[in-house]
Amino acid sequence: MKKYLFTAAVALLATAMQAQNAEYVITGTAPANAKMVYYYDNGQFRKTDSATVSNGKFQLNGTKPLNTFITVATDASHSITVINDRTPITVNLNNKSVTGSAQNVQFVALQKQQSKQDEKMMDIYKKYQEIAADMTIEGQTKKATLEKQMEQLQEQQVQDILKFTNTHKTSVTPAYFLGQMFYSLPYNDLVSILDKTCAYYTHPMMEGAKRQLVSLGKRRPGLQYTDLAMHDTQGKPAKLSQWVGKGNYVLVDFWASWCGPCRQEMPNVVDAYKRYHAAKGFDVVGVSFDSKADAWKKGIADLQLPWHNISDLKGWKCAAAEIYGVNSIPSNILVDPSGQIVAHDLRGSKLADKLKEIFGY
Repeated sequence: MKKYLFTAAVALLATAMQAQNAEYVITGTAPANAKMVYYYDNGQFRKTDSATVSNGKFQLNGTKPLNTFITVATDASHSITVINDRTPITVNLNNKSVTGSAQNVQFVALQKQQSKQDEKMMDIYKKYQEIAADMTIEGQTKKATLEKQMEQLQEQQVQDILKFTNTHKTSVTPAYFLGQMFYSLPYNDLVSILDKTCAYYTHPMMEGAKRQLVSLGKRRPGLQYTDLAMHDTQGKPAKLSQWVGKGNYVLVDFWASWCGPCRQEMPNVVDAYKRYHAAKGFDVVGVSFDSKADAWKKGIADLQLPWHNISDLKGWKCAAAEIYGVNSIPSNILVDPSGQIVAHDLRGSKLADKLKEIFGY
């Protein structure tokens, strides 16, 4: 109880402090040829102010709300984000370092670590683009390997941020990272990080994560699926209950013909369907967020989707968006033979891994 009261007090104090204005002084070093340095607030890439760079040196000072994240940059390659914690700091845009504030030193260290992983992912992406058009077996194998490497790096980034969050609950700095990657977190992880006793909970950058928790709460593992009444491609009434809860695992796949990432993801779903449909009864129901029947049907034909397809052709106002809290696509839920949701948002190799876990191969 004492620990709870202490952490709750920290969170309340953080809320009060964020409403306060605080002076900041940032002295810095920039590339010798830089003319101006700009800064942005709380991840919003809209310039809020600027200062002149003279002989590679600059100084920023003023007043902003306490715990505002300030991104200082001369260009895309020379930037750093710090938090306004009232402590005068010195930054170096050439090597992305900071001194003067222990909180900022730890904060920037994780930024640099994440940036290195971003660079690795960009290298992999470039390799992927070079062979993107190669549809041979060898080409497909190489692309699958690169995709797996990309997913592993992304997962490592997520785990690094969660570890940082767990060890910095009395700091506001986790909000900067969580506010940008919350969409990658499953429901249980979101519940864990959205602890009201943590100092970062009330920061404005956490609002998206809070909305995402509400969204995922409508399709979280353990819930029984909710039926959807729509129409099939022939215009006939169709419901999820025609296929879901009938003794087989069913993937309910939320997509749209106009959604590029959905189209990129479809080969993974098709592969899973071909692997397990005949042998294990695994089924797929495509729920489209299209609003035009012709585009929807053409998308099904172009992608050669062999499963059941339904839609109410209401776009983002469709029943699926409301009932399952879907606010971005592609998305999906995996439902077990009894009709209980066992997983959500299985993309890339995560779908294959989950089905292998279930079916044993």
